[in-house]
Amino acid sequence: MSDTSPGVAPERLTELVRKAPLSFVGTVTRVGGTSLAAFPADARNERTTVVRVDQVLHAPEAFRQLAGSEVTVQLAPDDDLLAVGDTRAFFTQGLVYGETLGVTEVGRLPAETVQRHVSLAATTADELPFSAVQREIRNQDLAAHAAEADAVVVATVAGLEDLGLPSYSEHAPHWWRATLDVSHVEAGAVEPGRISVLYPSSEDVRWRHVPKPLPGQPGLWLLHGTSGELAAHAPYRLLDADDYQPAQKLADLRERR
Repeated sequence: MSDTSPGVAPERLTELVRKAPLSFVGTVTRVGGTSLAAFPADARNERTTVVRVDQVLHAPEAFRQLAGSEVTVQLAPDDDLLAVGDTRAFFTQGLVYGETLGVTEVGRLPAETVQRHVSLAATTADELPFSAVQREIRNQDLAAHAAEADAVVVATVAGLEDLGLPSYSEHAPHWWRATLDVSHVEAGAVEPGRISVLYPSSEDVRWRHVPKPLPGQPGLWLLHGTSGELAAHAPYRLLDADDYQPAQKLADLRERR
């Protein structure tokens, strides 16, 4: 990321955001105690620290309004102890949920090293300071996933049909076949024109995350080769939640090659 403040390697910041579902700038208000009754008694020690959240950097939807509240942070065992009044950027994972929040620290940065992200977020449409970092992580993951696909194409759904294969379990995928009209081949041994792609129509927990093509749907498709009996019905199939993307994502993929 080009907007990372001096002193913080982009790779280090990306690593921390990947590891921590919640990060925030906070100020220590109490050391050796907790604001959370449910915090495990055997975990309370000199590393149990109460921190006032000054600025949420990234968080799940339910925790984006933590600013101004106090959370209990179990400091990482390999990092320095903190004193009342110290302000840091904390990278954390959830530990206890109760009247307040208890978290374990997985990383820490000086508060000033994330200030540029805070300032940039105030001048953009980003909801939180690390929204851009999270977008970059998603784009990196998509590029890695695309590199493992057997074909990457821009195509529009031209037809759908139920294969009618027998189901031997309530968890059966219920394979359907989509006909894709390919307008651009980014990768793989595919020619522009029509190709067949299988996908599980089942909403079972095992399959519900896999994209379900819709009639006339355009997009970027990441395809995986079929094998065994399925190969007789189509050369490719959809397997992963990221196998369908808006066509505009093609530009992001190319930037990361």
